Amino acid sequence: MKLRRTLGAACLSALGMALMTVPAHAAPGDATAADYLSVPAQAAPGDAIAAGHAGTTKVGQVTVPSIAPCSTEGRMQATKSETTVADVVTYSNNKSVCTIDGVGEIATVTVTGGRYRFDALIPYGGPRIRLASFTARCETTLTGSRSTLQFTGLSGIQVPSRIPKNYVVTIPGGPGGKPKATVTFNEVITPSPPNGSMTVHLMHIRMFPAGGPTTGDSYVGTVFCSPVS
Repeated sequence: MKLRRTLGAACLSALGMALMTVPAHAAPGDATAADYLSVPAQAAPGDAIAAGHAGTTKVGQVTVPSIAPCSTEGRMQATKSETTVADVVTYSNNKSVCTIDGVGEIATVTVTGGRYRFDALIPYGGPRIRLASFTARCETTLTGSRSTLQFTGLSGIQVPSRIPKNYVVTIPGGPGGKPKATVTFNEVITPSPPNGSMTVHLMHIRMFPAGGPTTGDSYVGTVFCSPVS
């Protein structure tokens, strides 16, 4: 029996550690993520599940729905050449592939993308945030699930050479000393109690998270895995 799950799990503490590291001789703005492993305390019944999409954005009244979504419970592969909302966001050359083995035990999802550009902060004096390319992957194991991430060509903000899970960059300059935006890399979301499943966002931009002239969220590289039990 397949148990349907959504990508929007509640954000709680994750087991283990995952570090995004800049490889030797990498260009500035390039990074990768070491394996993140989620181990179940009590797995839910059903086949393994994997799902993902290249991203989604909502800024004010503008909504960009999930781009190139795939799922082992539905469409197994999707592509989208470009999605653009002027002065807000651009996603280019996106693809997602979901797979599951014949006995329903090992499920994988791989999401890739080309150029990503977020322009919605510019009218408020913020930076244009760009990626040249990205890959997000999640796969189940017989005892849990794990994820790996990488990206190239980050500009507009800077990250250190080693980036742990849920690493947040704060962009100052909002009203009353509040942040103009936060950018979370390797955002890992797991349920409580843990069941081995997890949702991972390669990057998540929040506009004026503590209040301001508008609100907005932009996600890049979202993957979800839930193991068999």
